[in-house]
Amino acid sequence: MFGYVIPFGKSFDEFGFTYEIPKNFEKDIKIGQIVKIFLGEKETFGVIYEIFEDVPEKIEKSKIKKIEEITNQKSFINGYRIELLKFISKNYFSPIHNSLNLFLPKNLVEKVKKGKLKEKIKEYKYFSEKKNSLTTAQQSLFKEIIKEENKKILLFGVTGSGKTEIYIKLLEKYLKEGKQSLLLIPEIVLTNQIASRLENFFGKNLIILNSTVSEAKKTEYFLDIASGKAKIVIGTRSALFYPFSDLGIIIIDEEHDNSYISDQTPRYNAIEIANKISDLNGCKLLLASGTPSVNSMYKAINGDYKLLNLFEKFKK
Repeated sequence: MFGYVIPFGKSFDEFGFTYEIPKNFEKDIKIGQIVKIFLGEKETFGVIYEIFEDVPEKIEKSKIKKIEEITNQKSFINGYRIELLKFISKNYFSPIHNSLNLFLPKNLVEKVKKGKLKEKIKEYKYFSEKKNSLTTAQQSLFKEIIKEENKKILLFGVTGSGKTEIYIKLLEKYLKEGKQSLLLIPEIVLTNQIASRLENFFGKNLIILNSTVSEAKKTEYFLDIASGKAKIVIGTRSALFYPFSDLGIIIIDEEHDNSYISDQTPRYNAIEIANKISDLNGCKLLLASGTPSVNSMYKAINGDYKLLNLFEKFKK
């Protein structure tokens, strides 16, 4: 058996490098694992990107190096995330090693390299101290979102119409079903504001992901989300790349905001990434704004999104 390996921090061609998988690794090797390899004469690490039985005849097997070690039995990029990695690399003309950096916290990679990764999965308990009541208009819209066959919905809700109340109801619904939810917010300040409101309903066990979170904490959250224990995640655009194991819905607040477009390589658009995730794993996608982007309105008119309106002001 052979596999493509993406070395960390190295420039190379589109797919990475081909390595032979030793016989004693064949039962344990999985896509998304971090492995130890030699690149030239230098020992380094990379991620298994693809596994295949044989290589083309034009390649001399005798010159192919072997994978030295599987550093951890856990697969860190698997399922829909491998396909998402391919999509980002191709769609945004980004070398695959650059795209890979989006998916793994630096702290996690370093711990795996040193054999010091310890999984301490936290028990997440969610509760509701406060009842979330919806107006007639909000309740009607909530039911439409749940029943709508199109998994992608654009909510055109004016400022003050109570979109957050609908978000809370949706988070509660998916929590009861045992599924994970991701709420994207464009700015750090707004993330903290909305998180404070949600804590009244779900307690302190919300995961908040933004640029102020330490690398060590990112690794902790990464493992908690991958385990499926963490159910409600609030964050800025980078939260899309965490390893959700059973994602029920992605909600994107203020979907028109320019901060959803990355200004660093790869220069991805979080709205496009969320759409791709919905395509890959079947989760529902709710885009919401009081001033929807031209692109989203165009998709709604063409039927790619279901358009729902909420123009009634919400009175608490």
